[in-house]
Amino acid sequence: MEFQIKNSTIITKQKAECLVISIDSGKSQSDFVKEIDKSTNGLVSQLIKSGDISHELGKTTLLYATSSNLKQKLLFVGCGNAKAFDLMQAQKVIQAVIKELLAKKIKSIAWDLLNVNHTNSLQIAKQLPQIVSDITYQFDEFKTTKTPAPSLTKVTLLVSEKSILTKLTNNLLQGEIIANAITATKTIANMPSNVCNAKYLAEQGKQLSKVHPSLKVTCLGEKELAKLNMNAYLAVGRGSQNESIMTIIEYQGAKDKKAQPYVLVGKGLTFDSGGISIKPAAGMDEMKYDMCGAATVYGVMQAVAELKLPINVVGVMAGCENMPDGNSYRPGDILTTMSGTTVEVINTDAEGRLVLCDALTYVERYNPKTVIDIATLTGACIVALGHHYTGVMGNNDKLVAQLVSASQKAGDKAWALPIDNEFQEQIKSTCADIVNAGGRDGGTITAACFLSRFTEKYQWAHLDIAGTAWKSGSQKGATGRPVAMLIQYLLDQ
Repeated sequence: MEFQIKNSTIITKQKAECLVISIDSGKSQSDFVKEIDKSTNGLVSQLIKSGDISHELGKTTLLYATSSNLKQKLLFVGCGNAKAFDLMQAQKVIQAVIKELLAKKIKSIAWDLLNVNHTNSLQIAKQLPQIVSDITYQFDEFKTTKTPAPSLTKVTLLVSEKSILTKLTNNLLQGEIIANAITATKTIANMPSNVCNAKYLAEQGKQLSKVHPSLKVTCLGEKELAKLNMNAYLAVGRGSQNESIMTIIEYQGAKDKKAQPYVLVGKGLTFDSGGISIKPAAGMDEMKYDMCGAATVYGVMQAVAELKLPINVVGVMAGCENMPDGNSYRPGDILTTMSGTTVEVINTDAEGRLVLCDALTYVERYNPKTVIDIATLTGACIVALGHHYTGVMGNNDKLVAQLVSASQKAGDKAWALPIDNEFQEQIKSTCADIVNAGGRDGGTITAACFLSRFTEKYQWAHLDIAGTAWKSGSQKGATGRPVAMLIQYLLDQ
């Protein structure tokens, strides 16, 4: 897909199959026609009759030009009232336009942003590649019949003022990079577990470093993890024939190579059967998505390298598989973590926090500025926030607020949840320091409380993406969230 920005005041001069014209519903039909006359030399208004064009947000009307002076099709899209236009409305407008164009198999468009204000133009430029990519994405690697390529191949955005051309171009480029990162995340996350194991994640990391030499990749197998006393991490993978491997991706973009890095730690359970505390059969196929945290780290690190961000970033993909076996860890076992904290295993299906706790201890060595872990950690998060919001918790209010702010800018919703001392009481053990499951009440928060015991030496936030990382049912597949939010957070830094 080719995206570009052009400085032009006449939309009809563009060589495109279809012209997309934005309508401000706050203006009367006559005012709208006057504006269109300016940008089309009076040609388009000849085709508009009162009532033919909907001004309602997200509603589209496709007209076929009959004038010999205008060969293109015309697609009018209602943008609502310009004064109330925001990111969510921009997303709705773009989705409506792209779906209409794909349904009509249109190949190229010129989109008139001549009458859209600067802020809204910038939002549309950044969101457009992401939404086009999301709508046209297909995971057909294992299908014998491949999905035909989308008809739309070229999108040109038109602006009249040269003063915002650079900003628009930068936003469009950022949008493309984010879209590619989300696509990469979805493709890795959608891979079946008989293909995607910890070794596969490691290989993907190595391949990424070949494409982007600014990335350094280190892979730690079970021997290395054992030397580091990462016993909780190793216990989870003990029942699997696939080796547990932690893949570390380092990026140094800051002028000061010793500057404190931003660290991302992704849960990479490439399949989670629940172990001895085995899950019900229904929906277990979706447990291949229990590595969406690790896939998110991959996508973000790809974007960081492409954006050439002037900061240092470390990404950790904590690859592992939780399977029942004669060698599996059991409920009642007591594990000594890398930090020395002991954990009584109550439920082997609360395994993600056992992998993460050792990984979070490991990253202390980087003297991190902030650490953010990303994990499909608790079904309780779906009960609390549905499939709309990612749960955000942490030990630093400013960091949590920055992530929520980034989610709003990116259109990738997140909501802050508390970690109070009252919840810490639920993870006390009678025979060890803590238990790995604090019961049903406040399950998302008690899981974060568990992780907080291993993050006291730095600023830390936890993203529970159990409800947002994938969709079930007929639309089953990874969503690529929260890649956009995390890239926005890093851009803000």
